[in-house]
Amino acid sequence: MKTHKRSWLIVSLLMAFALFAAACGSDDDGDDAAPATTAAADDAGDDAGDDAVDDAPEPQELIIAVAQEPANWDYVVNGATAIKTPLLYNVVETLVEKQADGSVAPMLAESWDINDDGTVYTFTIREAKFHDGSDLVAADVVYSLEYNRAGVGDITTPFDAVASIEATDDRTVVVTLTQPSQAFLQGMARISSAVVPEGTGDDIAQGPVGTGPYVFVEWKPDVSVTMDRFADYWGEQPFFSDVTWRFITDETASLNALLAGDIDGVAGILGEGIDRVDEIDAEEGFSILTVSGFEISYLSLNATADIFQDPLVVQAVNHAVDRQPIVDAAFAGLGELTCTFVNPPNEPWNSDYCPYEYDPAKSQALLEEAGVPGLVIPFKYLTIAEFPPIQEVVTAQLTEAGFTVELEGRELTTYLDEVLGETADYVFTSLSGPSTIDAWKCPGFFTLYCDPAFDQLLDDGDAAVDSNVTTELRRQAVEMHADAGYLIPIVAKLQAVAVRSDLKGVKNFTAGSEFDLGNLRIE
Repeated sequence: MKTHKRSWLIVSLLMAFALFAAACGSDDDGDDAAPATTAAADDAGDDAGDDAVDDAPEPQELIIAVAQEPANWDYVVNGATAIKTPLLYNVVETLVEKQADGSVAPMLAESWDINDDGTVYTFTIREAKFHDGSDLVAADVVYSLEYNRAGVGDITTPFDAVASIEATDDRTVVVTLTQPSQAFLQGMARISSAVVPEGTGDDIAQGPVGTGPYVFVEWKPDVSVTMDRFADYWGEQPFFSDVTWRFITDETASLNALLAGDIDGVAGILGEGIDRVDEIDAEEGFSILTVSGFEISYLSLNATADIFQDPLVVQAVNHAVDRQPIVDAAFAGLGELTCTFVNPPNEPWNSDYCPYEYDPAKSQALLEEAGVPGLVIPFKYLTIAEFPPIQEVVTAQLTEAGFTVELEGRELTTYLDEVLGETADYVFTSLSGPSTIDAWKCPGFFTLYCDPAFDQLLDDGDAAVDSNVTTELRRQAVEMHADAGYLIPIVAKLQAVAVRSDLKGVKNFTAGSEFDLGNLRIE
């Protein structure tokens, strides 16, 4: 089992690879990843295509372009958006599902009970089949929760208060907490509770076996991932019989492929294609959909870096950042500016708190006071999607504020290994993802900034029975973290999705970076 806890992110790096599959945090460089088509997946895929249930829709293929592919498909040790976008709700499913209004609805748990003091959750597991033909039973759920619990990053945080997970019979799972936890059930609506057959955790990297409406059939590195409709799916059969996620790194090329009719959609436009949004939307037969995201774009400072040992320098960086030009350049203005890390932004503890106003002159004065005018700040950034335009604007702002910027561009696999790997090998960077503020509890995720007082506020808020107390304590925590200045939120993003205009059912994101295929259809 994996136990190291950091470097899982979610750099969801945008939904450029958000939806797009782009990605984030991996501890591997991907060299060991190989094309995967397991016998079980082949058999299940054949069943889905050849022996579809009587009420299944007619065969029809869907092709979606995504910007990047992950090094592998192991969501337990890799928080990549590139992984979750194709897999979540499509191949692997969770115990419960987050609704657009914030409520939680049944998924693999058809019902659940909570005891009076909020410390015992009893889940009744629905009857369903895995893609390998085996029946879903409570032992699979226990195995999956324990396996996910031992992962890294955000996937583990809902389990912070969990004391035990046990199956009392084939259809019942009991989770006992050490104290009430507001985060636990909400976390079970995210990939933290993704369920796979008992004993198959080590196989996830090559393509998981799940209970979802689609079977992971084949991964062709640098080309595509294909999925087939699952004939034995417990829920309603999806409209599309075959789905191909085509990896197209050039956003101009993916949009041209859409206009040429070669693909049906581009899962997220956040790179160079953002300037073509109006053009695409004006084309007959095509539409641009703006959907609510579950991602924050932000800047990150490594608290262990030598140059950030002086708080004056940290303050100088924060005062150098002007958010609106960044959002205009990288996201065509789509999103809600923010100085606090509240994800999603409609949480009740959000506020307009902003401790560092944009003031480049003040930044220069702080650097002078610290005795380091013209300080060199290494800026490691991704060379894909939204990150080059962010780099250009932020570099200009830092330069105006008196810094000397040393650029370090990295392709995705190298970036993930260096920035989100074991050593957090960076000084300053730009990231994007669906993490919540809880990920930055000690040891501080990849910022490596640790403040026990911040942790205590989050812990006390999570354990509070009164939701008003939870709201107030979490507001204090996110504002305290904003004061520290090692994490600089920029924008809660909206996502632009390009599709043929008769493709309906694109949903807002509620669980992070998912792109739910089950609702899609041609009308």
